[in-house]
Amino acid sequence: MNDPAATSLNATPTTSPDDAAPLPLSSPVIDALCRRALFVAQTNIGATSPNPSVGAVVADARTGEIIASAATARGGRPHAEVLALREAGDRAKGALIITTLEPCSHFGATPPCSHAIVNAGISHLIYGSLDPDTRVAGRGLAYVAQHGVRASRGTPAFVRDCDWLHLGHSLRVTERRPFVQVKLAVDAAGFVPLGNGKPVFITGDVARAAAHLLRARADAILVGRKTVEADDPELTCRLPGLADRSPVRVVLASRCNVPPAAKLFANERPPVWIVCGDSSEGTAFFGRPGVRVLDIGASLTGRLNLRLAMMRVAAEGTTRLLVEGGPSTARGFIDAGLADEVIIMRGAQTLDPQAGMPPFGDRGLDLVAASPQFTLFDKRKAGADTISIYRSTAHWQN
Repeated sequence: MNDPAATSLNATPTTSPDDAAPLPLSSPVIDALCRRALFVAQTNIGATSPNPSVGAVVADARTGEIIASAATARGGRPHAEVLALREAGDRAKGALIITTLEPCSHFGATPPCSHAIVNAGISHLIYGSLDPDTRVAGRGLAYVAQHGVRASRGTPAFVRDCDWLHLGHSLRVTERRPFVQVKLAVDAAGFVPLGNGKPVFITGDVARAAAHLLRARADAILVGRKTVEADDPELTCRLPGLADRSPVRVVLASRCNVPPAAKLFANERPPVWIVCGDSSEGTAFFGRPGVRVLDIGASLTGRLNLRLAMMRVAAEGTTRLLVEGGPSTARGFIDAGLADEVIIMRGAQTLDPQAGMPPFGDRGLDLVAASPQFTLFDKRKAGADTISIYRSTAHWQN
């Protein structure tokens, strides 16, 4: 990951710092600092739940020279602002701080970040997202303003990117569900491979590495029971250096009838959650180390209510969920309006037509590509393969 601000903020200033005026919000230097805050925040995504991964940058208010930067620590504490201010030390006095989320105002395990900003002598705060919790929204901003700190909302582009970055935190507060990414791999003709008891790889090493990075950036990864039976996946992150970032593994099984000998259960870490509507067939998992059965109750149709399932995993602290199930599971999330981002990894080779099935049922990829519910955010090559990313228009506008 390249730091977009690394080269633009260390140039020699053309005026003496003592003579220069504070940088205006429209300054290219401020823009670069904001992008740096976003970049820093990305480093710990998937490792801070239930707290969001916030980015904070402390810089000279007149020259833009970066003094310190930090992301929310793994596990969610300390917060990014506290870490950045700690690194800045006495140089924080009179400086500018940029944060991707407004600073907190409540006393919890640590004092509020808004108090830390005031105590450090910061002169100007630029923030991106507002806290979605109406009980505390704006209070941190009010506190710093009352104590002489200038507080400014960032540019619309910065706010948009921060809102997307923290969408999982926002949705957990406002809708009691996590941010949901749906990922599917298809062949060149747009078909999903049929499993035969082990995974079928239709993309190359570059695309598979990208898929494992998605796992590292998720709090939990979800599949349906049929995927466990057909592919027997491990659902872990196997990128060098990121093995400890494997997410919680979630299986949807309405009757809790998951094969007890599946590879998922070979290790206690990361844990496995089985979300079911009737746990009577899951006695093999009761008390099993590393396995939890989350019974959300049966629906009238006999199928799991996905919204209730999402509320249940969110209650466990999940803010970012990656869905890697088959076409039926993927379409279920899309039809329920629960898919915030859909990622299609298209391989360069074509499967035997008898060995594949259309994604999303009869509509194929058009269910996403031609839907006003989604907009194409990015399309890129990954070796010989192609990755297309669609974002929900409810939360993103290009």
